[in-house]
Amino acid sequence: MKKNKIKYILISLFSMFLFVSCEYTTIELTPPELPSEDQEISFAQYIQPIFASKCATCHITRKPILTSAGAYNSLINDGYVNTTTPASSTLYTKVLSGHPGGSQTSTATENALILRWITEGAKNN
Repeated sequence: MKKNKIKYILISLFSMFLFVSCEYTTIELTPPELPSEDQEISFAQYIQPIFASKCATCHITRKPILTSAGAYNSLINDGYVNTTTPASSTLYTKVLSGHPGGSQTSTATENALILRWITEGAKNN
């Protein structure tokens, strides 16, 4: 009887360890205050932090790659950004719709920043 109890405790501890070890923590990176209308949106300063805090966990290997090193090239080269009609860009429509399966949705301010960045020509600045 005592062996069964110890076995049960060990199995329970092992199960809890597996459950806890799969947990991950994301760090919230908030972009700085919105720039004035005459200031250009910087990809590095405003857009990349949104991806880092909301998207990069899943989009490390899934297209578009949204890691710090690969986000800009992936978005531009794989056709996620349309500077001719910015509101129809795949990137913008995905973040606006709350992207199914996403663990965190972007805020209205973040959506506006992304649209404004695309409208300004989606520069790598």
